[in-house]
Amino acid sequence: MNKTIVFDANFTAGGIFFNEFSSLRAYLLHEDFIELLKSDIEENKILSVNTLSARKRIVSEIIRRYKTMPQGFWEFFQNLNTQETKLALFYVCLKTYPIVLDLHFNTTVRMQKLGEFIDDYKIQMRLDELTTTSEEVASWSASTLKKINTQYRKALKDAELLKDKQLIKPYGVSESFWTYFNANNESWFIEACFNN
Repeated sequence: MNKTIVFDANFTAGGIFFNEFSSLRAYLLHEDFIELLKSDIEENKILSVNTLSARKRIVSEIIRRYKTMPQGFWEFFQNLNTQETKLALFYVCLKTYPIVLDLHFNTTVRMQKLGEFIDDYKIQMRLDELTTTSEEVASWSASTLKKINTQYRKALKDAELLKDKQLIKPYGVSESFWTYFNANNESWFIEACFNN
């Protein structure tokens, strides 16, 4: 039986949230993490995001990403170097947002294997294709599609998998980083990082 993929447009806020998760690293294993994060909406002592509305949106998406991952991932996350942290947060995006996973494997990974570059047009072509097969994507405004396109490419850049329009393999990553994904039956992420 084929499982229908449900897409949502919540990835329009913030890319991989590297700065935000870096600020939160010391709190991620705390048993009351979500409550601490919710209290920061008003207090703004941890995230230091200027506006209340932006904090609400960011906190909502951080909680969603946090809940998507098993606790063991956040334990693994604690000791990663900067490059590994960026890749791990990209992994979280791939796990949390079906639209990001789709764009990545149905466009970006394919382009990388062919030695091609990636740009807004190639991503837009995939989004246009999805509007013909997904009611959710078809219902999104042109502005939403553009934001998803922009944020997806920003996430690639933030994870240092994209420079200008060129897709690049990660550097400065330990073997133990990749071992985590193999050991947890998530070796698809190694391919997602162009390391196949």
